[in-house]
Amino acid sequence: MARIRGSGVHFRVDIDPVRPGRPPDLTTGVRPGRPPESAESGCGGRAGTYDDGTEPGPSPGRTESAMRTVLRAQAAEARLVLGLCWALLLLGVGSAWSQLGSAEGEPFAGRLATALLASAGAVLFARLQLSVSRGGAALGRRWLAPLVMATSLAPLLWGSASPMLVVAWAAALLQRDLRRSLVSSGLLLAVLVWVFPRSRLAAMGTFADLFFELLLYTVVLVTATRLAVLLDELRLTREVLARRRVDAERERVGRDLHDIMGRTLVAASLRNQAALRALGDRDPAGSRELERLHDTIGRGQAQLRELTSGPVVTRLDEELETCRMLCERVQIELAVDVRREPPVEQAALVAQVVRQSVTDLLGHSRATRCRIVLDRDDFVTVVTVTNDGSVPREEPPASRPAGQLARAVVAAGGSIGTEHASGGLATRTVRLPIRSGVPA
Repeated sequence: MARIRGSGVHFRVDIDPVRPGRPPDLTTGVRPGRPPESAESGCGGRAGTYDDGTEPGPSPGRTESAMRTVLRAQAAEARLVLGLCWALLLLGVGSAWSQLGSAEGEPFAGRLATALLASAGAVLFARLQLSVSRGGAALGRRWLAPLVMATSLAPLLWGSASPMLVVAWAAALLQRDLRRSLVSSGLLLAVLVWVFPRSRLAAMGTFADLFFELLLYTVVLVTATRLAVLLDELRLTREVLARRRVDAERERVGRDLHDIMGRTLVAASLRNQAALRALGDRDPAGSRELERLHDTIGRGQAQLRELTSGPVVTRLDEELETCRMLCERVQIELAVDVRREPPVEQAALVAQVVRQSVTDLLGHSRATRCRIVLDRDDFVTVVTVTNDGSVPREEPPASRPAGQLARAVVAAGGSIGTEHASGGLATRTVRLPIRSGVPA
């Protein structure tokens, strides 16, 4: 097993040969003689898990680590924006704790509870922001936004005004469900109208002053969160566009090469045939050389057609390395498991599957982890690409890159399908039949 480590990415290639006469079970991913618990996802493993057995959603003991992982996966500009938001939240928390030494009439227990709830609300709101970021779907829970609102509004029960009251409305609007956001905002406004005259908020100004202050902070926090998401998506979009520009340029060069060199080789072939006819039987040795030249030109034409009509990738190992470097740049953790290499004649198509799958991952998902599994037996080659940030979408038309990939797979007699599981986990599985007589 070889491990290549880069910044923010773990690239692992496991070569696990199959014992003669004991092919792998591509339905379950379990090899003969391998314990079932070591079966890895991708070619089978437990649904909704990765090769290390982790679930898409973090357990309570791993929440802090999961939040750090999601944060590291964001673009540097997105992390900067989120950091400025959290600095603003820290100012509010610091204000709450600074009131502990106040000599005002409010009991010390109430001031302490307000400070503790402000701290908890800041952490929960940071988690809510990360849950709407790329790779953070597993951090989101239906109770998260209501809990942030509750921790912000709870101090009003004993007449205190928490500085973290400003995040309540922002938390309501950051929910993924628009209807829940509108309902939560309405309930929040009703609670504030009812509580305002019965709390210390009335001594701080009019309700209109409170409303516009909350509105200002809400706009700042929600806009900053959405900006962080957009900045991260912009980085991924740049990578996808650069990748597609490279593909388009390769296709253009292929077309130009076919048009220019193809005509040149056709002209050379016609001139060679004319020379053969003109020479006739007068020079047998010269005729044999011209026939050899004709054969060479024919082979060149066949190689040119193969070069310009095939996929833009030809070597599987180079494509896997390219995917590794690309995922490293966008902070996606990539694991590659080559259990058994595909036949030579399928390598180019498998490389095309890997390339297009990673391109789709960047363009249509918010993944932070990706796993590529290559395996085969004597009859079929299986390519499985799993990521943790996809959402169900309609199959693209055949004119699009993914549609072209499906056509290429079907033309080879194979099948392609995508399955979506909870937590944003999506798996694309491609099966390519192996023609009899292909060497193992």
